[in-house]
Amino acid sequence: MNIERLTIKNFRNIGEERSFELDPKFTTIIGINGKGKSTILHALRIACGAFFLAIPEVKKRHIKNDDIHLAELNYQLVQQKPVKIEAVGMFPGYETSVHWKRQITENSNTTTSSESEVGIIRNVGKISYAKVTKGEEIPLPVVAFFGTSRAHGAGRNVKSRLGRQVFKEGYQDWFEMKSTTFNYESWLRSYKILRKQGKERPRTREAFLEAIKTANPHILEVETENGELLLKVKLDEFTSDLLPISLHSDGIRFFTEMVAELAFRCVTLNGFLDDQAVRESKGVVMIDEIDLHLHPKWQKHVVEDLKKAFPNIQFVVTTHSPFIVQSLKAEELINLDTVTGLDDNPDRYSIEEIASQEMGVDHVQRSETFQKMQRIAKEYFDLIKTNASAEDIQRAKLLLDEIRIKYNNDPAYVALLESEFPNTI
Repeated sequence: MNIERLTIKNFRNIGEERSFELDPKFTTIIGINGKGKSTILHALRIACGAFFLAIPEVKKRHIKNDDIHLAELNYQLVQQKPVKIEAVGMFPGYETSVHWKRQITENSNTTTSSESEVGIIRNVGKISYAKVTKGEEIPLPVVAFFGTSRAHGAGRNVKSRLGRQVFKEGYQDWFEMKSTTFNYESWLRSYKILRKQGKERPRTREAFLEAIKTANPHILEVETENGELLLKVKLDEFTSDLLPISLHSDGIRFFTEMVAELAFRCVTLNGFLDDQAVRESKGVVMIDEIDLHLHPKWQKHVVEDLKKAFPNIQFVVTTHSPFIVQSLKAEELINLDTVTGLDDNPDRYSIEEIASQEMGVDHVQRSETFQKMQRIAKEYFDLIKTNASAEDIQRAKLLLDEIRIKYNNDPAYVALLESEFPNTI
């Protein structure tokens, strides 16, 4: 599974119909809050979910009532229909691109699932399910959505017996994956027993651990104990001991657990590929705010790390980080803001250029506080230098007092004011 184009209309924050071309490897969406970054991910999730419509063991994700775009008409918010999510993508067994659609029509409140709209992709899922349940070994797509609450949430995993339950475990909570329902620990605990019983491939564990190290180059060593990951981590000059993942920082822990679960899904769905189960698995993985809990130094290379660890997975992510944007090629970026933008690959530009020209942030080299200090000082200087009235002069004096009180922890700033206008102090 690989999505080439996504078209959205009247879905969440997007009203007028818009189409987005997705890079086959990595697409990053940027824009100010409310522009529709997460909306695109949620629409893509519903588009990918059409694959599961004929698979009984997997939960479905349809367009919900809360997903319908609202527009203000005559002082009220009114739902806008039809709601439409269209996708074009590639699937195994098809030499040309496949087109399908999920929508809520003008006179309906439920998502349509007609043969003409989702027939092909539903049949792909149906045939895949039938083959696997008969014992055939065929590649299955990895489909996973990691929202901003991925490190939290309530729930339980589904593993209740030894042996792989391909669809149940491979696609459990695929539409909103959270650490509390991750199954990789249960699999690690039972791995040796599964191997003795001939229910697990000999090198899937090796592929799993290699993916974790590749996706996070800060990890020097990774082992397991009773299902828990043990990590030895190097950050700058500091090197940790081999410690349980629960004792590491939030950034290390949350990112590593996400990668571990993703690698586990690859192994579960395509375990017959043995040591290549992670590297050869295909599919679509969506991550909202990929920079969550990551230090800026880490943000600079996390995209490349994920590409190396999962070379055949298509990632679609959102971010607010200029460091992540800086690591991208032009075709990997969707900018929802109406800014001038850069005329070349973002990785050729400085952080300041990306923040100002690609992300629309003004005066990136100065803090908001410093800019406010400059504005207040200029207003004061302008009042003093003009033939102001007594009232204006008094206002200037009050303004100066405000500056001195508010920024008296900046001696250089206050000294500058006093040297410029000694007679007013």
